[in-house]
Amino acid sequence: MNIKESEIIKTILPPKELKELQQYAMKMWSTQPNYDESFGRHQWANTEELNKFHELLTEFAREHFESETLKPSWCLMSVYEGKEAKLWKHKDDNACTYHINFCVFQKTPWEIWVEGKPYLLEENDALMTYGNDLEHWREAFPDPDNNLVCNAFFFFCEPDHWYFTEGPEYLYTHIRANK
Repeated sequence: MNIKESEIIKTILPPKELKELQQYAMKMWSTQPNYDESFGRHQWANTEELNKFHELLTEFAREHFESETLKPSWCLMSVYEGKEAKLWKHKDDNACTYHINFCVFQKTPWEIWVEGKPYLLEENDALMTYGNDLEHWREAFPDPDNNLVCNAFFFFCEPDHWYFTEGPEYLYTHIRANK
């Protein structure tokens, strides 16, 4: 795999699809809160609605990452708010070879750092990066008393990745269990 520098791609979704994803995010946040204290965010993974967008972005990911064989692994939508919002320095250990970090909406932009370089997404922008290979994080959440940031994360891997050959539970039974 040839790792390219992380890159912001502007205006990923057509207006109709962006509005649909935004409405879905607000609905989930207001009606089905699922708060994760470790990140200070609400999050939802692999829902039917998110999977629809994941499939929609697959060909785009193949073109950008120059892999005709990559497949969608899993996806996550997060709504960050308040003083607890955070994302510490890390490399992903899950099925995140190819990573689309998509800005669904935000009140105040919140930079994501990849290998020491800041990237600032606007609504409907995506940061294309390699989650398993590059260290990434966010600094302090801007304006924590008023801010609200929603990102959707779409991950892809090659067909021979453990996610597809061993199954998603392999992460917990072998990878994280042996740390």
